[in-house]
Amino acid sequence: MKIYRSLSSFPENEKISLVIGNFDGVHLGHCEIIRECRKNGGICAVLTFDIHPREFLFPDFPPGRLTLKHEKYTFLERLGVDVIFELPFAQFHSIEPIAFLDLLNNSLDIGSITVGFNFFFGRNQTGSADLLYWWGRSSGVKITVVPPFVKNGMRVSSTAIREFILEGELIKSQSFLLFPYVISGEVMKGDQIGRQLNFPTLNQSVPNKMVPPDGVYLTQTVFDGHQKRSIANIGHRPTIDSEFCERRIETWIVDEKIDEMYGRSISVYFLKKIRNEIKFSSKEKLAERILDDRMKFVEFWKDSKINELPEIKYSFDA
Repeated sequence: MKIYRSLSSFPENEKISLVIGNFDGVHLGHCEIIRECRKNGGICAVLTFDIHPREFLFPDFPPGRLTLKHEKYTFLERLGVDVIFELPFAQFHSIEPIAFLDLLNNSLDIGSITVGFNFFFGRNQTGSADLLYWWGRSSGVKITVVPPFVKNGMRVSSTAIREFILEGELIKSQSFLLFPYVISGEVMKGDQIGRQLNFPTLNQSVPNKMVPPDGVYLTQTVFDGHQKRSIANIGHRPTIDSEFCERRIETWIVDEKIDEMYGRSISVYFLKKIRNEIKFSSKEKLAERILDDRMKFVEFWKDSKINELPEIKYSFDA
């Protein structure tokens, strides 16, 4: 998959089946839009922006991001997207809707455009799916508007998933997402208390995206082609009467001896919350609770099977 950050840099002459949207989280509704796009043949291309439009239009009330850019692009690649056009929102947000569509059509050989039912675009978000449909009829571009995707009687949306994440409902969020909720990043050096308890952890700083509530979670960690069952703790690590410290994510790869990992990238997928974060009075109490966590881990994996999950890519061709 290739990334183009301007329309003029795209060299191909082949027909493009274009999808327009933000795709934060890459949920089942997004998957349906991509599937409809691919039915039209040609190059499957996603047009998105460098930031979420609400971050630019309402900087004091930005949405909590569900995916960082490299996570989102990795997932879109898994869906079969060939090309991503990542355009600067500041440059395009004030263009009138019809002028924006004409600009796309004059710059690219577009055979079709696929969007979700709640698609709005152009100056002051005055363009709608209905306007796009009528523009397509006059321009000879096939327009597909995908209806809401409903699961378990509820419309799948990024808003609903954000609520699940904030409540620590990882099983519910997973039912709406293409892949379980992920936190990816480099391993940093910790205080090595876990190592002293024969419970060494891989530490990550908190990313600039939504993070589940503090607590202990059953997870699957992916790195260097490995898929490892794991347990992760999110919080300020109030262990053994310690003073307040920065919030971070600590992940233990169960029954694995891990080589030096500092500075290496890992992708931690969150599957289920098993308890809140607790402050322990001694290392012995902490060790006892770790054994209890491991029992819950064993019980979970008796009846659960998670398919291979993507290793997050940090670089794409420009």
